[in-house]
Amino acid sequence: MRNVLAKAIIISILILLIFPLSEIITKKRVIIIDNQLRAEGIGTDPPESECCQEPLSTSKRINVLFLGTAGEGNNAPNLTDTLIVMSINEKNKEGFLLSIPRDLLVKIPGKNIYTKINALYQEGGLDSLENILHEITGLNFDYNIVIDLEGVKKIIDQVGGIDVFVDNDIYDPAFPGPNNSYRVFTLKKGWQHLDGETALKYIRTRHDPTGDFARMDRQQKVLMALKDKISSLHPLWNLAIIFDIWKTIKGHFQTNLSITNIKPFWTMAKDIDLEKIKFKTLDPTTELLVPDHFILGNEEAYILKPRVGLNNYSEIRDYINQLINPAP
Repeated sequence: MRNVLAKAIIISILILLIFPLSEIITKKRVIIIDNQLRAEGIGTDPPESECCQEPLSTSKRINVLFLGTAGEGNNAPNLTDTLIVMSINEKNKEGFLLSIPRDLLVKIPGKNIYTKINALYQEGGLDSLENILHEITGLNFDYNIVIDLEGVKKIIDQVGGIDVFVDNDIYDPAFPGPNNSYRVFTLKKGWQHLDGETALKYIRTRHDPTGDFARMDRQQKVLMALKDKISSLHPLWNLAIIFDIWKTIKGHFQTNLSITNIKPFWTMAKDIDLEKIKFKTLDPTTELLVPDHFILGNEEAYILKPRVGLNNYSEIRDYINQLINPAP
């Protein structure tokens, strides 16, 4: 059963790799409501019917919340710059993964304090983050999985690294380093064998002429390479590697998955066909969010807020309902 749990959570690593692993933010950003912000429209809660609707009808679905943190050894180890909501139909294995932008401005449940959603886990814990994501999406989450980047790096190393084809030479002169520093990251065109640290840099670098499209392609390559490597593990001959991965999971993952509830998650996860999964990002291109700037921590900060008003997630819920129940 431990091997089953390990493999199920490893699938969550693959899912996380599909999305951008954002640069580490090193400053705590929280908004405290004052008269100026109220004048801007912040702090004015929408009607009850808009912010606290009943959960969407999601019978026979499994909903999972994936969080990626920087982890220990970084300046802000508990910021969740990767927030992914997954909803899968148990019967046909169709579903979607929705990436929540880290800059979305949200209200900390039970407090007159606003913060970027990536800081909510650090400010209020997992319950607060699940509560606000329930308000935003209308989904009740069956499972949650929190992983730090150090864990991803270790697992890639534990499977012996991965082989990927690099389409073009990569030269990034400002890759984020420790203690607010920057360093040069380079990688040559052609087949490359990547260890864990290099693989993370490869999928995180933003210096490419085609921007996000190239980064998504790199993430897909790492995903498939790691999937192939894990799929090749033999439960007997590679037992030592599987045991090492299990120890990494215990040290770098937090989850409510357990031996008693792993079966439905594993049954769902092992049969996921990426061709049946819609990959979505909740960003301004959906016209559901709009950008703005506010003073946070005595500095001007970029934020995103719902187009129809702060705390009003009605349009986002409608969007998710369309993903769950697409028009014929």
